[in-house]
Amino acid sequence: MAPFKPTGYNSLSPYFVVENAPRFVQLMKDLFDAEELRIYERPDGTLMHVELRLDDSVIMLSEATSSYPANEFLLHLYVKDALATYKKALELGCQGIQEPIKKDDPDIRGMFKDFNGNVWTVGTQTE
Repeated sequence: MAPFKPTGYNSLSPYFVVENAPRFVQLMKDLFDAEELRIYERPDGTLMHVELRLDDSVIMLSEATSSYPANEFLLHLYVKDALATYKKALELGCQGIQEPIKKDDPDIRGMFKDFNGNVWTVGTQTE
């Protein structure tokens, strides 16, 4: 029996529909060292489907169209250094929402918004 999903993929992957998909792909590469897994273009050259690996997770995305307008998410991603990632996000043009701090759990968490309206929380476990 053939596997029901590609090797190394999670069963659940967020699917972004974004304006300026190439810019979003580059942001994911620059900010999270995303690895491009698969990419398919429409006949007009726009990105129809892209799969990126961020650490141990896969996200999928496509360029927004009139049939599939852009969507927005709030996502959490564990990173090695939440403060460094937050600062890098701001350098790359993301809008800061909350600088990373430690609250009532063992994580340091910060929050920012990308150019497409997606809100990202980045966290690093400290204990």
